[in-house]
Amino acid sequence: MLFLIKRPVAGIFFTLAASVGANAADISSWSVSSPDGLCAISISLGTGGDLTYEVSRDGKVVIPASPMGLRRDDEPFESGLKLEHAGDVRTQREKYELFAGTQPHVDHVLNHRTLDFHNPNHAAIDIELAAGNEGVAFRYCFPGHSSKVRVVESELTSFTVPVNSSGWMQPYHAAGPYTPAYEDFFFHVSPGDPPPDSRQKARGWAFPALFHVPDADTWVLLTEAGTDPSYCACHLSTNCAGGVYRIAFPLADETTQGYTNKFGPEPRFTLPWTLPWRVIVLGKEAGDIATGTLVTDLSAPSRIADTSWIKPGRASWGWWSYPDGPFTEQMFNQFTDFAAKMGWEYTLFDAGYWKPGLKPIAVHALAKGVMPLTWNYAGDFYDPKKRAKILDQMADAGVRGVKVDFWCSDRQETIAAQQALMKEAAERHMVVNLHGCTIPRGWQRTWPNVLSTEAVLGNESYFYEPRYTQKAAELDTVLPFTRNAVGPMDLTPVAISPKKYGRTTTAAHELATAIIFTSGIIHYADKPEMFESLPPEALQIFKDAPARWDETRCLIGEPGRVAVFARRSGKSWFIAGINGSDEPVPVNLDLSAFVQFPKRILVAEGADSAMQVSATSQAAEPAWQHTIPVRGGFILRLDGSY
Repeated sequence: MLFLIKRPVAGIFFTLAASVGANAADISSWSVSSPDGLCAISISLGTGGDLTYEVSRDGKVVIPASPMGLRRDDEPFESGLKLEHAGDVRTQREKYELFAGTQPHVDHVLNHRTLDFHNPNHAAIDIELAAGNEGVAFRYCFPGHSSKVRVVESELTSFTVPVNSSGWMQPYHAAGPYTPAYEDFFFHVSPGDPPPDSRQKARGWAFPALFHVPDADTWVLLTEAGTDPSYCACHLSTNCAGGVYRIAFPLADETTQGYTNKFGPEPRFTLPWTLPWRVIVLGKEAGDIATGTLVTDLSAPSRIADTSWIKPGRASWGWWSYPDGPFTEQMFNQFTDFAAKMGWEYTLFDAGYWKPGLKPIAVHALAKGVMPLTWNYAGDFYDPKKRAKILDQMADAGVRGVKVDFWCSDRQETIAAQQALMKEAAERHMVVNLHGCTIPRGWQRTWPNVLSTEAVLGNESYFYEPRYTQKAAELDTVLPFTRNAVGPMDLTPVAISPKKYGRTTTAAHELATAIIFTSGIIHYADKPEMFESLPPEALQIFKDAPARWDETRCLIGEPGRVAVFARRSGKSWFIAGINGSDEPVPVNLDLSAFVQFPKRILVAEGADSAMQVSATSQAAEPAWQHTIPVRGGFILRLDGSY
């Protein structure tokens, strides 16, 4: 059953300016700008009644005129449109907490404007525009009231990217037993390049898509937000000639194994019907993209009244070290005990926990002060009765969260099942981690118990993907500005112990990713013996570095080459950098803003760079220089005192 989540009014509204009155029909273009005046979106109505939009930053065009419109099963909204009313610009304040994100406390102001149109049959469609200091967005709304289910058959909505831009994009996969799941490399592309057949046959491009537009001196991230059970998750069409990327719906044969689709892939719902936001994140630097919150700013406020029980944290995780077992009580307890020793909040009982039985290993974890999480199969979470039964069984055993895997579909039924899981897990005070799934679309604000999602080619790929060993370093420097920029990402960092496909990154690179990547639950992908082999100063970092940071800054952001981030927890700063290239990268940091943190320890490559790290004291100088070796990394810890 599909159901509507209605967005409540958030923040305070007041009129900024009256734009048009009785002569609105004589105006053919309408716009809204961000509070700082830098970001703007305008809508134009052509002589044939067709709509286009344009996006600019600092007076320079970033997205030139791009098509809008859609076709509903009963009415077309592609041409012949006329303006009914252009609303005033209004201001909305978005103030909220994020338990999984680069910014824990958000307080932003967005300007909104609604334009009401009708087609030749006088059927109504509204377009809401939004502009914040981090970018712009728009969405369609069907007003009125009707119990008859309507279907959006297609969207003309497109993003036009100037052809002299360059970007990073991930192919959207054909349907298969484990696809689509947003698990592929990001490829360096020019606008209009067709998606490659990489880990599966390509059927389009996936969100998010990152571009640098040189003529506007702007970085832009394309994605969507606010997707709820009334719509599907979308991607970008294969046909993108000329850099025109059109919205595409899920594939007809996408499905979660064990679930039979009941409808076609096109979204369907009753009126009123508010569609997801089409989001264009803008920034002067790539780092602006990495640390922005526009996706959650646009999403519905928290549905959970009391969030005091939601605890971000770190988790021990045995599967990566022992994917074939033995799945014994002793093995699970070993990882629980290590979590307790490290002060980590969680331990994950992955596949195979049913062999020793859930109750004894969960009781052991709770007795150690460690919250247990369990792996579950997505096919069991579509049926409401079955979903409730499983969640009740988990809760009764003391489980505090579920990792639900192998959704492998962007269809509307899947979005509805996922959000029902979020809601019902929250009712039992359980956190959620989605795997084998679509990217988050602002859900970490609406359902703050969603602490992580996969939708990334992570470190389990050392078991399955021979190309990962050569491409992982580059991918790691792209992810903060693409996938991780739209929400928490469960890549499972710290993968040092040898697996089927050997790493070409250094051990320091792997450690640094745990600081750079953002996830409300960090599942550490290695065994206790590896962590305990680290120098004491390095091991202490993994005792002290949290999952929820007080502050995040991007110091250097060059996707595909180098990424350096500074993250604060209390009175400690952790600066982490990684090299994604095959050349050493010199790093010159101005640390004059950190003069109050004279105790400095550098964790970098050891004698055996693949397996070892070193820890050395650093002078408290305002200028700091370091060369990151090929595919290397570092963590520089700054404290007032230890």
